[in-house]
Order: sequence, then structure tokens, then C-alpha cells
Amino acid sequence: MLEGTLSVYAFIVIFPLAVIGGLLFLIRNYIRSTEYCDADARFDGKTIVVTGGSSGLGRTLAAELCKRGARVIVACRTKARRDSTAYFLRSKTGSFNLRTMFMDLNSLDSVFDFCQDLVDTEERIDAIVNNAGTLEPQDKTSDGLDKMIGVNYIGHFLLTNLLCDKLLKHGNASSPARIVNVVCGSFRSGHILNMDEMEGKFEGSYNKRNVYRSSKLALHLMTKELAHKYVEEGVVAYSVDPGYVNTGLYRHLEGPFGKFNQTCAKALYRTTEEAIQTILYCLSSKDVLKLSGSLFKDCRMCDVRSSAWTENNIKDLWTRASDLILSKGIKLELGAADEEEEEAEKADNSEQQDSEQ
Repeated sequence: MLEGTLSVYAFIVIFPLAVIGGLLFLIRNYIRSTEYCDADARFDGKTIVVTGGSSGLGRTLAAELCKRGARVIVACRTKARRDSTAYFLRSKTGSFNLRTMFMDLNSLDSVFDFCQDLVDTEERIDAIVNNAGTLEPQDKTSDGLDKMIGVNYIGHFLLTNLLCDKLLKHGNASSPARIVNVVCGSFRSGHILNMDEMEGKFEGSYNKRNVYRSSKLALHLMTKELAHKYVEEGVVAYSVDPGYVNTGLYRHLEGPFGKFNQTCAKALYRTTEEAIQTILYCLSSKDVLKLSGSLFKDCRMCDVRSSAWTENNIKDLWTRASDLILSKGIKLELGAADEEEEEAEKADNSEQQDSEQ
């Protein structure tokens, strides 16, 4: 009788645990099922810029690109991370054909200086991967922008605009330069931002998840406008959803829900090696050349659209981002300040010569 009772108790305890374990196993396999990019794809002779390359997905991507022959320019948000990233990548890949540079997306001045230095010192740029991102409580950048919108969208918007001329010099219809914007699956539930939101002037409570999704939606709409602006000009652009990835993105989430997300990331989500495959595909595949402006996941194009994403709305968002940057005293083209200084210097020299005569 006692043995039968113990058997019943054991069944009551073990069976639910087995069911839960089985479900978690199936969920993990579903999330982590990965379509791998061609292992033979090479990037010899290509120079690729990667933001957020000092940790997580960006660092794994930079290492893989080095192994595949690319010259990789890694943008790091602190000088300490710049030095440690250089050491890690060289020891990991054996490649010295890489460069780690300081760029803080919290500062538009830092982005501008990074681009100016890059254009002045690098012979070519063949691709940009706008990967850096943050998910955190409400805060402001040094320019007074909402931090998530400033880092995830506005900083990358400025970076891409400043480097486009360099991309156009080396891209052509048969071998275009490529721009890859890393978004997230939940960007579909974001909403088109207005100027007040870009500057952090939110009404009511601040929902960091909604702001994060909106910043990634803006990045995707930037992809679509880039595809429209540079059609047949030697530059193509893609958005990539890497899926749920085990990175440090969730470290700022607070409370029980935040801890739950961090636990799920470690136990269920994709590794960074799995998550970079679609980025590699968009950087290397010839099959995507006629699909500029599209969203890709698992090395396949996803059909994603919304009636709110009209052509006028996309152009308006681009214009508002441009105007916002200009209002902060930052130019949208490189070299203009230097040219003005040279012209002023020439004028001063001419006046001095006239006075001497």
C-alpha cells in the first residue's frame, strides 16, 4: 500500500517536470534552429565597418569576417574596449588586417570624428554593419536625445550618411557596397517616431521596450529609404533580424521579468555564432542584390509591411532625423569644415599679400 502511494506521488512530481522539460527542449530547438551561411564565402579585399564590435554579436561577427579574409574596422564605445577588442581579435583569428577605433554613439561629435578619420585614412569601404544597440531605462545622450533612439537609430543614421560617399566610390551595379542594419523581430510593433520622442520628450510613463522597438523600426525604415535613394547607384541595404540572441542586451532589464529574460537568454536563445549567419549571408550572397530594402531572417527574405509605412512617412522620418542632427550643429557631409578653413586661410593670405604690395 505504501509503495503504491509513493509511486503515485513520484508520478505526480516527475510527470509535470518531464512535460516542462520536453517543452523547453522543443522551444530551445525552435529558437536556435539556424540556417548557416555558405562556409566558403570569402571577403578578401573587402573593408567592412562593424559597430558594437567590442562584445556580443558584433565581436563574433568581426572575428568571423577576419577569418574569411576581410579587413575589419571595429567601432568600440570606449578606448579601453578598443584596446581589449584588438587583442582579442588578433589572438582569436591570427589576423592583423583589422583596426579597432573609438566611437561613442552617445555623441554625434564622436560619430562625425570617427567617420572623418576613417575616410581620411582608409583606402576603401565596402560594407557597413550597423549592429550596436542598447535596451535600458530612460536616459539622454550628450546631445540631449533619448538614449535608445540616439544610439540605436540617430547615431547609425549619421554614420551611414557620412560614409555613403566612400561606399559609392567603390560600389557598382555588379558588385555593390552593402549596408546591413541589425534590427529585432519585435520592431513590427514599434511606431513611427516624432521629433519630440527623438529628443526624449515623452508624455506619460516611459516604456523602454516600446521605445526600443520603435528605434529598431526607424532603423528598418532607414533601410528602405537607403534602397530607394541609391537604387542602381552601387549601394544596397538590408535589415537583418538575428532572432533571440544570448548577449548582454538584457542586462539592464529590472525586476522579475528582467531576471526571467536574462535566464531565458542563457538557457534558450541563440549563440552569437548562430545569430551572425544571416548577416554574413547579406554581406556575401549574390541572390540578395535585387532585394535591397528587404528584411532577412535565417538567410531568407521576410515579407514584412505595414499600412503606416507609407513612402511619405518614410521620407518624412528621414528628413526629421536629418534636421535634428543639423540642429545640433553637426554636418551631414565630411570635409566641409576643412574646406571652409582652407578657403579662409587662402583669403587671409591673399589679403596679406595685397597689403604687402
